[in-house]
Amino acid sequence: MNPRLDITSGRRFGCTMCGNCCVEDGYVHLSAFEVRRIADYLGLAPSVFKGRYLVDEDPDTLAASIPVKDGKGCPLLTPDRQCSVHPVKPSQCSTWPFWPEMIGEAAEWQRCKSYCPGLDAKDGRLYSESEIRGLVTLGGRTDESG
Repeated sequence: MNPRLDITSGRRFGCTMCGNCCVEDGYVHLSAFEVRRIADYLGLAPSVFKGRYLVDEDPDTLAASIPVKDGKGCPLLTPDRQCSVHPVKPSQCSTWPFWPEMIGEAAEWQRCKSYCPGLDAKDGRLYSESEIRGLVTLGGRTDESG
């Protein structure tokens, strides 16, 4: 079993807005509320947003995801690697790097440090253990409190 990340003294993080986390292959998970909120922000009907950004939706749960693959990055990134929906970005994005898998395994945190200069940055904000635990919980939110 891999050791958990030690957060008892908190962890430093300072986003540099480099976009490196947004080009890692994976998925951007969205609640139905987040789909509507982002579509509204972009001035699109939700169906148009889903089609344009290749949103996969589970018809049973309405949970959605945007595939990020082939090293091309999140389709919501601008050409200069900035988030085009930053003010309404999904909770998955706003809670980075305090995700369950990042806190659950110290090795995952270390792996991500290879591309994210904000992890453990000396000048980054010190997040307390309780703040980190709250962000880990918030990242799994799928309600409309967004």
